[in-house]
Amino acid sequence: MKLWTYVGKKVRIELTNGKQFIGEVTDYDDEIVNNSGEPSIHLATGFQLYDFDESKIKSIETLD
Repeated sequence: MKLWTYVGKKVRIELTNGKQFIGEVTDYDDEIVNNSGEPSIHLATGFQLYDFDESKIKSIETLD
């Protein structure tokens, strides 16, 4: 997944556990700087900021 391409976009993310989140991708961390050792994105939902590792993401849909 090319997670960096979603920065600044409104998206719907479905996780591997079936949960879904809608918000704006505010940042991207590559595997070098991320503590988990894999790429991740930050999602602002308006209520909370989430950090999703690539392995937890089942799908991403751009809403813009």
